[in-house]
Amino acid sequence: MPDRETYDVAVSFSGAQRTLAENYVRACEALGLSVFYDKNVLVQMWGRNFIVEFRKIYGQGIARYVVPFFSRDYLGGAYPMDEYNAALAWSIELRDDAYILPILVGDVKVPEQLLSSATSHLRADDWSVEELAKITAERVRSTVPAAAAPAPSERPSGILLPRIAPGSYSPYETLENALSVVGERFQAHAGALEQYGYTCRVRTPDHVVEVRVEKHGASVYGLKVWFHDTFGQDQLAVGYGAPAYRGGGMNGWATAEWDRQHEEARLRFTDGLQGTGGALLTAEDFFDALWRKVIVYIEQTH
Repeated sequence: MPDRETYDVAVSFSGAQRTLAENYVRACEALGLSVFYDKNVLVQMWGRNFIVEFRKIYGQGIARYVVPFFSRDYLGGAYPMDEYNAALAWSIELRDDAYILPILVGDVKVPEQLLSSATSHLRADDWSVEELAKITAERVRSTVPAAAAPAPSERPSGILLPRIAPGSYSPYETLENALSVVGERFQAHAGALEQYGYTCRVRTPDHVVEVRVEKHGASVYGLKVWFHDTFGQDQLAVGYGAPAYRGGGMNGWATAEWDRQHEEARLRFTDGLQGTGGALLTAEDFFDALWRKVIVYIEQTH
């Protein structure tokens, strides 16, 4: 399962509120949030003990926030309460009450020992899921720490060091990690398009990410990312187009570089069709650039 702070939000809910929770999840994903939702991890969870794994998600800081949908069913359910107790224990360990962002459903009254009456909460009846998602996104983005390169005086050694790639830097590993992130993020956000009538199918065979966007069962857009060796230099090849991407030709590529400003490995993505090869990107930024192509296509065809 994922490392810490893989998700912006993890939702916890009773089965009776699945429709509400899923609509909220999809609205959050549409705003660019990474959300832990059980249906998004069916493949990863296959064969695993979900009680053990879910305790890690809710109770070990793998999500930045936990959003429980408190209802009468929730309070009476063994599984949702196990998730909440894990989150509560983690918030106590962190000494951070704001780790849990409660949403109350219906006329439920949560016992004081589970949720203090002094704790601010939202009620599902007062907001649409889109409004709840927007509030959540604002909260997440207001608390994401800004990345900044350390000044020479702040370095552990206490002396000035060269801003060059360390001996452990591997361009291939950087590309491999980016490809993994792209595959995971496309799989996590694929369901966000369903509310607009599109189905996003994602395959991740060895060292390849294949994305197929369908409408009414017909392919309307395709995207593929894979390893490619050009003149002895490893890179990620990118191919995309409508109504589908086929074949081995590429119209974009990404190479690994050491970013001296941020002192980390990043990607330089060159978009052959748009003629752009801009700033160095993180793996998450690279995914955002590819996801944006799908969104732009959908917007332009409506």
